[in-house]
Amino acid sequence: VRGLDDQIRAFYNTCRHRGAPVVKDAEGRCNVLRCQYHSWAYDFDGTLVQVPDEHEFPGLDRSSRGLIPVRCEIFGGLIFVNEDAGAPSLRTWMGSLADEWSMLDLDQRRIDFRWSRIVNCNWKCAVDAFQEVYHINTLHPRSVGLALDHAAAAMSLLPGGNSRMCVQLKSSDISKPATGEWSEGDLYRLTSVAHTLWPGLIVPWQTGGAKLITFWPRAANQCEISVLGLGTNWGEGPLPEDRQAANVAFDGIMMEDMLNLEGIQASLESGAFTGMMLGHQERRIYWFHEQLDRMIGAERLPPALGVKQLLSRFVETGGNKQRSGELNA
Repeated sequence: VRGLDDQIRAFYNTCRHRGAPVVKDAEGRCNVLRCQYHSWAYDFDGTLVQVPDEHEFPGLDRSSRGLIPVRCEIFGGLIFVNEDAGAPSLRTWMGSLADEWSMLDLDQRRIDFRWSRIVNCNWKCAVDAFQEVYHINTLHPRSVGLALDHAAAAMSLLPGGNSRMCVQLKSSDISKPATGEWSEGDLYRLTSVAHTLWPGLIVPWQTGGAKLITFWPRAANQCEISVLGLGTNWGEGPLPEDRQAANVAFDGIMMEDMLNLEGIQASLESGAFTGMMLGHQERRIYWFHEQLDRMIGAERLPPALGVKQLLSRFVETGGNKQRSGELNA
């Protein structure tokens, strides 16, 4: 909710009377947060402000029965909610990705695409599919495969399971610039850049915008994949036709991935799959699973299910200057 003080706050949607949902609409405007069951009402800071027949509750202390808050942090106009009160701050968790995102004017973007599907595959299987481009010539030969050179891809492992992938656009010339130095702007102009913010957010950047892809576990063999498109502000009126056409094309690409993922899940459940054999281009996948094991804790993992911790010495910890030098090399 956005309060009258213009601050964004988040709360569990649970009335402190008998646990009913306080609101049922996915979005909207109101003057007060009023429970749908017995009309207990809360202000936008979570304070309990009204109780019908309050005399029926002797000893009620309104100050101790407000809505229970959830951590809520904002970055570039995006709202991140975290149910773990002891987790690091969002900016700490993002690490060097925060520096890159700060250059991309996220708060100036406008939502131009929404997409969500339930997919019959484990969420980790789905995340794996979006962390490499080795598959694009086979799975997306008439779309992504035409635009990107999968053999000219650079994979960067970042702290905390985060990562970056830069893939040369076939239409671009990445020979060394006349100045002898690369800039971050060159990186986004000449390559397709994608970030993984561990665990469940993958962001492919495009000219003038980005697609925020999130992966939500629903069952052991099912997940929901959601996409939020952010683009430049097109002003008044409907979305321009070229943007609509680009969104239709992206929808088609996603559906190609969805069909493939359901087949992979069936293979995993068949008993015929004996484990992954990852190539060099696919090392972001391994890094993702290393971090997963670290977060679960080695003592909680069945020995046969853990992955060896191998890639920490390859993690990129320097700043922008170091990254530019590595790109030149």
